Amino acid sequence: MPQFFLSRSPLACAVSASLLSLALVSLPAAAQPASPGVIAMTADQQTALGVRLATVQAAVAAQIDLPARVAVPLSQQAVVSAPAAGMITRLLVNPGDTVKSGQPLAELSSPQIAQLQRERSEAQSRYDLAQRQLQRDTTLVNEGIVPGARLEAARAQSREAQAMLAERNLALKLAAGGAALNGVAILRAPIAGVITETTALPGQRVDMAAPLFRIAQQGQLWLEMEASPQQASGIQVGAEVEVPALQARGVVQAKSTALNAGQSVLIRVRVTQSGGLQAGAVVQARLNLPTQAGVWRVPPAAVTQINGRDVVLTVTKQGFRIVPVTVAGRLNDAVMVSGPLKAGDKVAATGVVAIKAAAGEVAP
Repeated sequence: MPQFFLSRSPLACAVSASLLSLALVSLPAAAQPASPGVIAMTADQQTALGVRLATVQAAVAAQIDLPARVAVPLSQQAVVSAPAAGMITRLLVNPGDTVKSGQPLAELSSPQIAQLQRERSEAQSRYDLAQRQLQRDTTLVNEGIVPGARLEAARAQSREAQAMLAERNLALKLAAGGAALNGVAILRAPIAGVITETTALPGQRVDMAAPLFRIAQQGQLWLEMEASPQQASGIQVGAEVEVPALQARGVVQAKSTALNAGQSVLIRVRVTQSGGLQAGAVVQARLNLPTQAGVWRVPPAAVTQINGRDVVLTVTKQGFRIVPVTVAGRLNDAVMVSGPLKAGDKVAATGVVAIKAAAGEVAP
């Protein structure tokens, strides 16, 4: 079988050298700082690096769009739990139903309820017996047949029986049981509102304190949204919020001072105009941020770091000046910064990384 060998001919070497020299000529020369805080770079070099400029604008009222969940304040919610371990025998409401305070929601059959009813019945019997004994002793003392000490003892027994009966009545009331000895508890709505959640099913066995219903009062609504720490830095309590799609409005009521598990900041908005909002819905909310004096608006890519400091690169005759800035907030499409800038300044908006790579780290 014939074998073929590759070799570099003089012609191939000449072509490769020519292509390499053309590539080197096309690259811009490394930019060097003309003076402290300035990166010298010609217009041709900027074009070769793909640098594009943006105009610094004075910060006006800005807006941030964030997803928000419509929630009912916790103070307007109630949870109905199983008062004892047992079985759901009847379910009287469904999710979405409007209920009144005290309206029956479900029936629970439980041996514990039966025991409480029996103890309450026994306490009632002892109280009735103590009352009859007190009446007899009162009559006998008034007739002088028995001494007064016996009447005092009867009164003490009556008070003790009365306290025991009150305790048994309270225990049965907390367990939602009736006076009849049937082992049935009737779960009732503690507040008027709407059934927003139910986990109870007929025939289901539940443990004591298992949540069965959640009821929300109709009225005040909240918007809960999560913002990044940078976005949250520009949001203040009292800022106006709107949901344009549903004609709803509100104001920021609270801003968390700690990050949640998702490393975001919880923003809570009190709704002042509910519009078409419904509890549990997810909507797009718009926060209107106030104007801040001495704050400038630049593209997000214009802000970079040199020697660990936030800076922007403003255009000069020599190239770019490194201007230290402080980030005041981050919006969806811009960064709000404060620093020695003025409206109309041109800053590098693209190719910033290439400028730094060409010039090296330069201290402002």
